Amino acid sequence: MISALMSPPGGGKTTMAVKTALKLPVHVVDIDRKINQMVEFKPLIDTGRITYWELSETINEDKLAGRLTSLLAEKDKQKPYQAPLGWSKICKYTDGWEKDPLVQNAGTILWDSYTITAIHMKSHMQYISGKSKLIWDAWSAWDQMWQETTNILIDYVNSTATDGCTIKREGEFKGFCEHKNPPKDLIISIHERVSEKPGDKTKSVTVRRDDKGQQQKDYIGQMDVKIAGSVDGAFGLKFGAWFTDVYALRVDINNDGQPKWVCRVHPDGRRDLRCSAKQQFNVKKELISEFEPDYHKIFRV
Repeated sequence: MISALMSPPGGGKTTMAVKTALKLPVHVVDIDRKINQMVEFKPLIDTGRITYWELSETINEDKLAGRLTSLLAEKDKQKPYQAPLGWSKICKYTDGWEKDPLVQNAGTILWDSYTITAIHMKSHMQYISGKSKLIWDAWSAWDQMWQETTNILIDYVNSTATDGCTIKREGEFKGFCEHKNPPKDLIISIHERVSEKPGDKTKSVTVRRDDKGQQQKDYIGQMDVKIAGSVDGAFGLKFGAWFTDVYALRVDINNDGQPKWVCRVHPDGRRDLRCSAKQQFNVKKELISEFEPDYHKIFRV
């Protein structure tokens, strides 16, 4: 299973992944730097149900006052004074997965989250380009990097462990490689953003260049409102194409003011959701699209 969980902050993405993942243990790539701070997860860490790697680098290495100066400086002086280290550290870590025993022994890898990963990637690209904003060509590179990053993560879990391993087809370790590493699931968490997309009521589009020479598109008519993943650009709308399962989590408040966490697994008109589990129906033969945030109940295992 290659799964994405999307919701606003506090929607229960991390909790659903670490507490209800179908394959254990869960190894968390903790880009958000929060797993070790959450008291409810401590027993799971202590028992080995959760292992984790925490990114230690900040988004930008400049001092706060100096960063503001560089953001507001003239075009040729917008580059940060120090190179950001976060994205480089993330890449170095994933490059060593085939030798990391915590990753190899994991049943599920949780990447938490794409949202903060995007900030590190953007900071790195801004440093390389020497600009505080991405220009048109950089957005193309941005989209390609997200596609390649996602493919690398998926390729790793699909290969079970080290590239070149032989997957056993029968016996006690069926589905494992010769190193007895289990087949893995991948879960990524991502926050939401509102996005507009041309639809049936969009009449036309004009393409022009602004005063900086950047290409701009002006749409005439009504746009469709979509809920996208909180990665800027086109990838935030199309990221679901890489995943077998894309779920949306939310929190409902009942009449007593108590929160209830809900996981929707089928499209709702604004989010492009999907589910690989066998469909379930209620007594009225209506498709069940909302569940408790629990993979076991969604897959009935």
